Amino acid sequence: MQKDLLTWPEKLRSGLELSQIFWGQFGQRFSKPMKKIAFVGMGGSGIAGRIVKTFLEKHSDVAVFVIDGPDVPAVIDAQTLAIVVSYSGNTWETLDALEVLNKRFVPTIVLANGGEALRIAELKNLPFVIMPTAIAPRASLGYSLGIMMGLFDKLGLLQGTHIVQQWIEHAYLYLPKYSQQQYFQTFLNLALNEEMFHLWGVAGDSAACVYRAQTQFNENAKVQAVFSVIPELCHNLLVGFSNCNKKPLVVMASTAFLPPHLELAAETVGEILIQGGVHLYKIPVLGNTLEDQLFDMILWADFASYYLGLMKGVDVVSVKIIEQLKQMHKQKGIR
Repeated sequence: MQKDLLTWPEKLRSGLELSQIFWGQFGQRFSKPMKKIAFVGMGGSGIAGRIVKTFLEKHSDVAVFVIDGPDVPAVIDAQTLAIVVSYSGNTWETLDALEVLNKRFVPTIVLANGGEALRIAELKNLPFVIMPTAIAPRASLGYSLGIMMGLFDKLGLLQGTHIVQQWIEHAYLYLPKYSQQQYFQTFLNLALNEEMFHLWGVAGDSAACVYRAQTQFNENAKVQAVFSVIPELCHNLLVGFSNCNKKPLVVMASTAFLPPHLELAAETVGEILIQGGVHLYKIPVLGNTLEDQLFDMILWADFASYYLGLMKGVDVVSVKIIEQLKQMHKQKGIR
């Protein structure tokens, strides 16, 4: 897997190129500006939408929705651009949502490596991108980020191409550091004997990237990592740390671009945790811009979860329990 992690720049560049090809084929369909954007996808396939949503909400005036289930809110209508992502093309929740989108005549773009989603796209004459093959669905994030950022650049909603080029430069600069397990050793020493730990992001800032970190620790390291968001967790979840028999591990991440109140809130909750004896680890975030720092969190989690999986002696690629679940779904009649 490490070799695959080192291909982040190539995946981002490939995604951008695919967005250019897509625009040449289907760009004429998008002359009408959309008032809403909906990202539809489950698990690793849906994470690119969460991340891009962070940028769209900062730089555009469109309403952005993330749909991570089969139900499509009534507000998603013909004035919405839906981007449906399913690496396998066979995710039942996403296919159910795609069916609803078709019935409502919602303009829809499909991103998939194959499967039923692409068949439906061809049948319904929907614009689509065939995603390159990856070692696992979660390893296709670079492709989907490149495609989406390139697309929203063409739509005039983001300077997506510029941002992706920044990410490529950032990756080339820091991947040599991240390819050395020693860089992560302080974190690995804290996390090695933990069966579960908490990952906390900040709303409007690091939340989507820390959510990605949760999925990577779940799937790569087979750890029960759980995700929460500041400041919401400060009003409820924090109370659960009042009487801990065992010191829990909390991993936090934020950029250097937090609004003043959020910065103080994150700082204060960290102080409270330390006073309560919690093991608090703050992810070292590299980069000079908001975009680079958020991307850096993605890289950090990819490599940290990989090294933690190696130290725990687990298979960092396979997700047998998910495959078992899919088989049981089929047996029960879920496509």
